[in-house]
Amino acid sequence: MRGAVALARRLQVPTLIVALTMVALGTSLPEFIVALQAVFTGYPGILLGNVVGSNIANVLLVGGLTAVIYPLARGDDAVRRDSAIMVVVSLAFAMACLDGEVHRGTGAILTASLVVVLLLAARDVMAHRETRVQAPSEWILGVPSRRRIILLFVGVGIVGLPVGARLVVESAVDLATALGVPETVVGLTIVAVSTSLPELATTVVAAYRQQTEMVLGTIVGSNIFNIVFIMGVSALASPVPIVVPAGFITLDLPVMLAAASVLTLFVWLRLRIGRVVGALLTLGYAVYVVGVLWG
Repeated sequence: MRGAVALARRLQVPTLIVALTMVALGTSLPEFIVALQAVFTGYPGILLGNVVGSNIANVLLVGGLTAVIYPLARGDDAVRRDSAIMVVVSLAFAMACLDGEVHRGTGAILTASLVVVLLLAARDVMAHRETRVQAPSEWILGVPSRRRIILLFVGVGIVGLPVGARLVVESAVDLATALGVPETVVGLTIVAVSTSLPELATTVVAAYRQQTEMVLGTIVGSNIFNIVFIMGVSALASPVPIVVPAGFITLDLPVMLAAASVLTLFVWLRLRIGRVVGALLTLGYAVYVVGVLWG
């Protein structure tokens, strides 16, 4: 991400293009590559677990741990709007799962929703032309300036993403087999946390530096794109309908909806997410993981 943004700056790519691709979609790239790998290798449970588990981890684990380190700043009007969108798309996705399968028609609807979300992001960028849009990683860690370092970052990323995704899926399947559990369980826990590490690393550094202005936007945006981008494109690309395990309907989807709703409530009421709330969110994630493993 840092290499791609730096390259775009050097090539003078318009801010709008940078915002809609690298900033908006960039934080969901690990989940996306892992999802495609899971679909085409015949392990849709890892796809579902990755998307739903990542959305739960983003709110409860990433948001919780970050708030424990330093209270989260209140979201602005754009975050309020996006948090409502997060709840709507989460609810729509959960309802689509009730019949036990995610079909290509659902994927088409979710992908169409992606276009709407990108148009809203484009409007935000055009309304703030004087502000240079930054990816979370650029905002916290900066970007390289030397051409060789930029190309190194981009090259390592291009090679590392697909290789890493293949290793994640293969290892998840092997681990599920060794533990005697469905691969969905591994997808909901280990894979979900693994693909949420970019958000976790970025927000933890932001909290350590007491710069949490973009944390809520990063979490909300990632959750939206996990559903409309990753789930939508994956459902369209899948040669067969994606089967939804019964446990998703009774546990995982309700937890995802509850986490999104709680976060949205705090955002809309402009309540600060402090250390106590952060500790409760983190504890809630631990309880959820125990429930998944025991279930």
